[in-house]
Amino acid sequence: MDIVTVTGGSGFLGQHIVKMLQETTDYVSEIRVLDLVPHKNLLCYDENKPVSMHQGSITDINTITEAIKGSQSVIHVAGLISFGTFPDTPAMEAINVQGTQNIIQSCLDTNVERLVFCSTVDVVIGHDAINNGDETTPVPKTFLFPGYPESKYKAECLVLKASGQTCKNGRHLNTVVLRANVMYGELDPYYVTNGLQSAISNNGVLYQVGNGTAKFQQTYVGNSAWAFICADKSLREHKINGGEIFFIPDHTPVQNTFRFMRIFLEARHLQLSKYKIPYFLVYYPVVILEWILYMLAPIHKINLPVVSCSIKYINMNLYFSGRKAQDKLGYQPVYTPEESISRSLKYYASVKLK
Repeated sequence: MDIVTVTGGSGFLGQHIVKMLQETTDYVSEIRVLDLVPHKNLLCYDENKPVSMHQGSITDINTITEAIKGSQSVIHVAGLISFGTFPDTPAMEAINVQGTQNIIQSCLDTNVERLVFCSTVDVVIGHDAINNGDETTPVPKTFLFPGYPESKYKAECLVLKASGQTCKNGRHLNTVVLRANVMYGELDPYYVTNGLQSAISNNGVLYQVGNGTAKFQQTYVGNSAWAFICADKSLREHKINGGEIFFIPDHTPVQNTFRFMRIFLEARHLQLSKYKIPYFLVYYPVVILEWILYMLAPIHKINLPVVSCSIKYINMNLYFSGRKAQDKLGYQPVYTPEESISRSLKYYASVKLK
């Protein structure tokens, strides 16, 4: 029987991974959570396996070592997402990159045999559309978003390089990287929740930007969590070699972001704007305003409520194939699109907004 440690286990995806470990694994005897925030069961599942909480930062290697000592597997989800006009790049470097290096070193020092790392599809997103991208899709010369994708790509490289390295007991650490999509579902603090908040701030209306033809891929968080269990099982059962990357989308229909948001807006008696604002009328003025703010930054930094890269992000085709994960990890989404939307509706209908 194995001990599995989940870094970031108190967060959005981490909570769902802990739930999946509780409900779907017969090889796990204990779950450990390493997070800055104390872990609570926020998803109301039956706790059949003991969960121990280790509170601290992945920037502290001693904290990590204490938490994972005796574990057979680490599912590394902890990280910092910082967007905006002036993202906190130094903090993302410290947490996402150096923190991941600390995780790797602690795994080698404490003889952990499996490391499953959460990356993001953003590491392959530049300024061009991606239609049915896969693991051969190249990393762009320039990332669409500043800061975050670069930090996750650096961390990916560290994790892949670590696969096959020798632990202190002579065994080898095997690693895998999962590139998660934008996620929706229970506990979502970002995607749909921000859309709802935006509508409330604009008299109940979410303004549509663009002509509505861009196809965007989002994944239900429960299915993303299941992919991490599939990856851990595959490493455990030696079905895959370490050092591989996988995209892990589910069967949520690929569609325009605003069309996807509609059902959740209506659950809160909110609505989409009846007209679509042309892309160029929003994107280019924001770009100009950003350049002005960059010039003023040495005096005072001002963050805009919307950034140009986010406007572009939802106005170009961005979707990926999960074929490799299906073939090699045995990953098949456990929640249908209908179940995913139904479960999510209950959350978004009642989530507290500002």
